[in-house]
Amino acid sequence: MNNTRSGVLAEVVARLVATMIGVAFVIAVAAIPRVFSSPPAPVGVGQTTLHWDGLAVVLSALVLGLSTLIQAFAIRYLRGDTRQLWFVASSTLLTGFTVLMVCAGSVAVFAVGWIGAGLALLLLLGTYWPLAQARRGVRSTAVRFIIADTAFVLAVILLLAASGGDVSWGQLAAVCAALPLPGQLIVAALLVTGALARSSQVPFQGWLPFTLAAPTPVSALMHAGVVNAGAILLFRFAPVIAVHASVMTVVFLAGAATLTYAAAVRLVRADVKGRLVFSTMGQMGFMIMACGLGLFAAAIFHLIAHSLFKSALFLGAGMGVNEHAIDRDLPPVTPHTRASLGVSIVVGVVVPTATLLTVTLILFPSTSAATLGLLGFVSLTASVALAFALMTNFTVRTVVGGIGATMLLAAGYVVFLHTFTSAIQPALPISAAPAWLLLLPALALLGLQLLASTRWLGGIRDLLYARSLTATVSRPPTVTGVMS
Repeated sequence: MNNTRSGVLAEVVARLVATMIGVAFVIAVAAIPRVFSSPPAPVGVGQTTLHWDGLAVVLSALVLGLSTLIQAFAIRYLRGDTRQLWFVASSTLLTGFTVLMVCAGSVAVFAVGWIGAGLALLLLLGTYWPLAQARRGVRSTAVRFIIADTAFVLAVILLLAASGGDVSWGQLAAVCAALPLPGQLIVAALLVTGALARSSQVPFQGWLPFTLAAPTPVSALMHAGVVNAGAILLFRFAPVIAVHASVMTVVFLAGAATLTYAAAVRLVRADVKGRLVFSTMGQMGFMIMACGLGLFAAAIFHLIAHSLFKSALFLGAGMGVNEHAIDRDLPPVTPHTRASLGVSIVVGVVVPTATLLTVTLILFPSTSAATLGLLGFVSLTASVALAFALMTNFTVRTVVGGIGATMLLAAGYVVFLHTFTSAIQPALPISAAPAWLLLLPALALLGLQLLASTRWLGGIRDLLYARSLTATVSRPPTVTGVMS
C-alpha cells in the first residue's frame, strides 16, 4: 500500500513539474520576437545578474522545451519506479541551472549555473546508483569534471580579481585586455579546458561513453542539452578566447580530433545507444570546430538542430531497435551495378555541393572564407550520406526524391544559417583558426569511409577496427574480495 501511494505521489509531482516547465517554455517562446526586436536587456542586482539577449531567449526556449518533452516522457517510462522522484528532482535542478547559465549576465552568475548544472548531471547519472556500471559512469564523469571545472573556476577567479568584482559581458573584453599577454593566454586556455571537458572532447572524451547505464530520459537530457555547454561557454567568453589565433587553433584541432575519433568508433559499435553516444561526440566536435573558425552563431545553430534531433533519437531508441530487427529479417537488397554506382556517386557529390554554393553566391555573396569552408565540409558529409543512400536502394523514385529533398534541405540550411548568424553572432574582432584546416578532418573522414567500404589496406582497417573497439570497452571493476 505504501509503495502504491509513493508511486502515485511521484507521478503527481512529475506531472506538476512537467506542467510548470511547460508554462515557462511557452513564456520563453512568446518572448523571442520581442527580444530580437529590441536591444539586449540586463536585469537583476547590479544590472549584471541576467542578460536577456537573443542567445539567452533562444537557448532558454530550447532547454525548457526539451525538458518538458523529456519530463512528460519520463512520467510513463519511470511509472512505478522507486527512483522517479530522484529523476524529477535532479532533472529539474539541471534545467534550472542550465537556464541560469544561458541567461547569465556576468561571469560569476555563469559560473554558478555552470557548476550547478555539472552537479545536477552527476545526480542524474546516479539515478540507478546500485548498478556497478552507473557508479563507474558517475566516477568517471566526476573526475573529469573536477579537473576541468577547477581550470574554469581558476579562470573566473583571475577575471574577478583583475576587475575587482563581478564582470558583465559588456566589460569582459576590457578586463581581459588589461591583463598582460601571458595572463590573457592562461585565462583563455583555462576556459577552453572547461569547455572541452563538458562537451566530452579530446582529451576529456572518456566520460560520455561510460554513462550508458543511465535511463533513457537521462540520456536524452544529457545528449540534447548538457554536452552543449562547451559551445555556450566559448560563445559567452569569446572576447577572451577569440582574440588569440593560437587558442582558436587549439579549439579547432580538439574538435577535429574528436570528430574523427568518434566517427571511427561509431563504425564498430553494434548497440543503438552506443552509436548515439559517439554520434553526439562527433557532433560536438563539429560545433567546437565551428567555434575555432570564429563561427560562434553557426555553432549555436547546429547545437539547436542537434539537440532536437538527438533527443528524438534517444526517446525513440527502443523503436530503433525494433526497426533494426525488422530490417535484418527482410530479403537482402539487390546488389548495385557499375552504372548505378557511378550515378550514385555523381549525384551524391554534385547535388549538395552545387546547391549550397549556388544559394550562397546568389543570396549571400559576401560570405566569409570560414563560412564557405564550413559549407564545404557540410557538403562533403551530405554527399557521402546521399551517395550511400542511393547505393543502398537505387531506383528512379529514390534518385528523384533524394535530389529534391537534398536541394530543399541544402537551400533551407544556407538561408536559416545566415539569418541566425546575422541575429546572434557576437560583434567583436576574431582571430580565427585558418579555414584550410578543415581539410584535415575532411580527409580523415574520407579515409575512414574508404577503409570501411573497400578491401584495400585490409591490415590497416583491421587494426583501426580493433583499436576503435577496445577504446570503447570499460575496464571490469576491481575485485576486492573473493566470493565464498
